[in-house]
Amino acid sequence: MRFNDALIGIFVILFGLGIVIHVQSYPTMSGGMPGPELFPTVIGVLLMIAGAVQIPTGLRSKAPLVRRLPEFNLRGVCNIVLVFVGVVFYIYASEYLGFLLTAFCIVYVLMLALRGKLFLSAIIAAGAAVFAYMLFNKLLMVPLPIGLFAF
Repeated sequence: MRFNDALIGIFVILFGLGIVIHVQSYPTMSGGMPGPELFPTVIGVLLMIAGAVQIPTGLRSKAPLVRRLPEFNLRGVCNIVLVFVGVVFYIYASEYLGFLLTAFCIVYVLMLALRGKLFLSAIIAAGAAVFAYMLFNKLLMVPLPIGLFAF
C-alpha cells in the first residue's frame, strides 16, 4: 500500500507531539542545566515541523489517501529485512569485532543491496563507519566497543 503524503504528515506530527508530551515527565536538572528532556523535545518539534511541511505536498498531489500497489516488491521486503538483520548482527558482533568493523560490515551489505557497486559501497561504508565513530566516540564521548582493534 502507498499512503498519501498528507496522511504520513499527520502521523509524523502526532508522533512528534507524543514525544514532546511524554518527555515533559522527565526529571529536570537544577542550576539551569539542560535536562534529559532537551534532545527528545528537539526531535519531537523537528518531527512536527517535518510533518507540517509534508501535509501541503500531499494535498496538492490530489492522490487518494491510501492506494494499493499493483505488484509485490520482494526486493523492498528483503531490504527491510536486511536492516533488522543488521541491528541483530550489531548486537551480537560488536563486542567481538568492535564498532568500526561491525558498522563497516552492516553499511557495506546494505549499500551492496541498494546500489550493487563493490568499490563505491566499500568507500561509503568506510566513510560512514569512521564518521559515526568520530561523532559518537570522540565528539559525544559515547563509549563504543573496540573489539579486535584493542591492541
